[in-house]
Amino acid sequence: MPYQLDLTEAVAERFKQHFNCRDISEEAGNYLAKARNESFTTLTAGKKQDMFGVIWQEVEPGDFGTVVNQLLPEPDLTDYSFPEPDRELIREKCRRLEKESREKFTMYIIGFSLFERAWTMRGMEELLMDFIRHPDFTRELFQRIAEYNLKVIDIVADYDIDCIFFGDDWGQQRGLIMGPKYWRQFIKPPLARMYRYARKRGFYLAQHSCGDVAAIFPDLIELGLDIYNTFQPEIYDVELMKKKYGDKLTFYGGISTQQLLPRATPEKVKRETRRLMNILARDGGYIVAPTHDIPEDVPLENVLAFLEAVQNQN
Repeated sequence: MPYQLDLTEAVAERFKQHFNCRDISEEAGNYLAKARNESFTTLTAGKKQDMFGVIWQEVEPGDFGTVVNQLLPEPDLTDYSFPEPDRELIREKCRRLEKESREKFTMYIIGFSLFERAWTMRGMEELLMDFIRHPDFTRELFQRIAEYNLKVIDIVADYDIDCIFFGDDWGQQRGLIMGPKYWRQFIKPPLARMYRYARKRGFYLAQHSCGDVAAIFPDLIELGLDIYNTFQPEIYDVELMKKKYGDKLTFYGGISTQQLLPRATPEKVKRETRRLMNILARDGGYIVAPTHDIPEDVPLENVLAFLEAVQNQN
């Protein structure tokens, strides 16, 4: 069964010291290889600007941080110029991914792919109000973001890469942030456009969203999604979701970074990892992995316990 271990920067340093290694992925034996589309310019210590002009203040090492500017104070795109993808930087990332990951399933990640990109530009509260008060602006904003992503996909399509992985958090601990109605009204149409285009260019489709998005699993399947990440066991009835959707979606994740990995003993980590593998890998369709990059509050012993469980599957 394929597995993946991704670590935040601080945990990665502990991992490297423990194994006296430089390459975390190779030491872990990961089955996936990834490159991220995001690029940043450092402004001051702890502050950086992304390619759309959003300024981030670091809160914890290795995390994106918090947005400190508002690019769109009004529901109007007249004075904002969307960026063009940095073609050479994307090509450099793709060449490296293609060259270094020949035996792995390769993913090019377009993070902040719709809703997240929109709220970082407009503000979360403002965007949610725009769904109701300024629907034409909201549609235009999402379509313009999608057009940027299509240009990125065009560049990546020149390389032997397997999958486009869209990152876009829609879920809360219970239900969608904007609810299914507004997700279908504003997010589904440009998402469908991106999925169609990526599929036409020969890619598998993966989608990340934290939180509870069970209400739109049928929509994602309708749009042709192959892989759903991150599948949090605190949120989903694992047996039920596998029974309903396991023949249509590959679930990627499932090992909790919210409860299990930071709080349990190593033995419980191994037991629970094996239990979830037995359920979710039934008839295929599972990539076993923590539900997110492992944060600092997870003891290294529990990271090693997860690895022992997935590396010794027989």
